[in-house]
Amino acid sequence: MVVPPLGEMIIITTPALHTPRKWPGFMERARQEAVDPVITMKKFDGSTIGTFPIGDPDNLSLAIYRSKLHEVLLDYALHLDISIEFSAVATDFFETRDHGEVLLADGRKMVADVVVAADGVGSKSWTLILGSKEPPISSGFVLYRVSFPISPALENPIIAKEYEGFENRAILHAGPGAHMVSCKSKNDVCWLLTCRVCFVARMSVIVNTDCVHKDDSAAGENWSQNTSIDKPLKAVECWEPFVIELIKATPNRTVLDWKLMWRDPQPQWTSPGGRVVQIGDAAHPFLPTSASGGTMAMEDAYSLATCLQNAGKDNVPVATKVHNHLR
Repeated sequence: MVVPPLGEMIIITTPALHTPRKWPGFMERARQEAVDPVITMKKFDGSTIGTFPIGDPDNLSLAIYRSKLHEVLLDYALHLDISIEFSAVATDFFETRDHGEVLLADGRKMVADVVVAADGVGSKSWTLILGSKEPPISSGFVLYRVSFPISPALENPIIAKEYEGFENRAILHAGPGAHMVSCKSKNDVCWLLTCRVCFVARMSVIVNTDCVHKDDSAAGENWSQNTSIDKPLKAVECWEPFVIELIKATPNRTVLDWKLMWRDPQPQWTSPGGRVVQIGDAAHPFLPTSASGGTMAMEDAYSLATCLQNAGKDNVPVATKVHNHLR
């Protein structure tokens, strides 16, 4: 079974929205596809802490499904006559004095004035940038994540009651050793459960240790490994019924299983000659719990584009290195 490729919710926070507000029509379209940037915070037992806006009240964050954001960005790029090729997998990066080069899995070599390695934490550019790639370090957390159509789930009265009167609704549940974000849009719902691995309660409170998640998965740094919902259900078995029922509503009882890995910051993101530059998770991966990865990637893009525009074609290496210094 393949989990539906809807992509879960991503939050682009206020600092990364100042630039796209200047793009004619872009933010209007993005807001149409987004959900309300408001989140209700609850304890794991269902008691409400409060409801809060996400971001600057004068320029609220953009809360949107990843697939919708990609669609809006793609449409805008095509509107600007920017050609985009999909399913082109980079396997290696090179540079000469005058060009950056990338080798693709199908054997093609692409050459340009500058190559931007935006290929995530698994980027193949590290050999060129630093000579080696630091191995990942376990963060101590595992993340279960999935998106699916909301209609069948609303047949469950417990789920229907929670969403009654809401076209879209985001909730964060905080519990012992775990937290879960769920978000309903008009047609879809997603949930993301982050669990501490081998969590042990150290607070002077009584905690039902049967609810504590002991991670025994073999999930590594990939985004396609599936597992049964039995694991997340074990982690929330003492939580409020809505959380349990929403997880049980997951189609085919299958969810993505992602062990969260960490990498220390690196001293540089540009190749020695300045013709290849990393941005986003390829340069500085963030854990999903920081809610910063998407924001930082977009800020990288604005910074790099501005530096290249100011420096001009003859000064690409200077532009990429100034961008690296500024970021």
